[in-house]
Amino acid sequence: MYNSMNTRRQISRICWIYTAFLAVSTAVQLFLGALLEPFVLIFGQSRAFTRAALLVSEFAMYGIGFPLFAWLMGRIPSCEMQEKKKISLSQFLGLLVLCYGFTYLGNLLGGILMEAAGTLRGMDYSNPVADLVDQMDLEMLVLTTVIIAPVMEELMFRKYLVERLVPYGQKTAVLFSGLLFGLFHGNFYQFFYAAILGAVFAWIYSSTGRLRYNIALHMCINFLGGVLPVVLSRAADSGNLFAYLGYGALNLFAYVAMVIAVILFVSHYKRISWFSGWVYQEEPMGITCLKSPGFWVFLAGCILLFLFG
Repeated sequence: MYNSMNTRRQISRICWIYTAFLAVSTAVQLFLGALLEPFVLIFGQSRAFTRAALLVSEFAMYGIGFPLFAWLMGRIPSCEMQEKKKISLSQFLGLLVLCYGFTYLGNLLGGILMEAAGTLRGMDYSNPVADLVDQMDLEMLVLTTVIIAPVMEELMFRKYLVERLVPYGQKTAVLFSGLLFGLFHGNFYQFFYAAILGAVFAWIYSSTGRLRYNIALHMCINFLGGVLPVVLSRAADSGNLFAYLGYGALNLFAYVAMVIAVILFVSHYKRISWFSGWVYQEEPMGITCLKSPGFWVFLAGCILLFLFG
């Protein structure tokens, strides 16, 4: 079944589906946002209205866009991970430190790039994600970043994607998952760490066949990187000394984790054994992607997100 499928067509179809998800969810967000606009004049930017706007955004992506995405991806042959492997608690904690370190490193790279771009253009760029998080109340922050996003993103970018790419080799699935996940975030502040984490998560899923490890790690990373800093920062601003010390300790842990992640990657990368695919490829997968129309359309859609998101 896989040998008869044209690789370029397969990659293009997958990218077209992700493009459709982007287009549909964005269109629904804009439409529902326009419906909510008159209520701003009545209620203003109240807490209830902000919550409603966030829920509308989540509904557009995962209530409308995701079912369409899942139906379309279901029409493409998949290869479910047959060999299930367990990881120990110590391995899980090690992966957590590794992922958190990569998150901080990627975030640092994105921040440096945007600051350099701002200096060259004489403009001040602000991190849209940080601005949004600062405006959210704690309950919505936990719901969207620690519960909804990890589950849905791991389904979309690991289970549905990796299971359709492993016939072309584990490394192809890992790199492609990381690239699409990074581009999907739509800004340079998140691109680097999302791409790195996406690749790590794809490697974990393709190696263990158990999505629950990915979801648990994703939840922990989003809590450590998104929720906990906000909680500690807000408490520190109100004069809580322990929160101030905790915030400093968290930043220190981030730097230590970053160093550990780099050391582990450099020392262990060559020891990673990648399993091969079983579909014959006449050319490198990178060339195949560049020849796929769907890839360029998806890339164009993501560039629009980078420019206007």
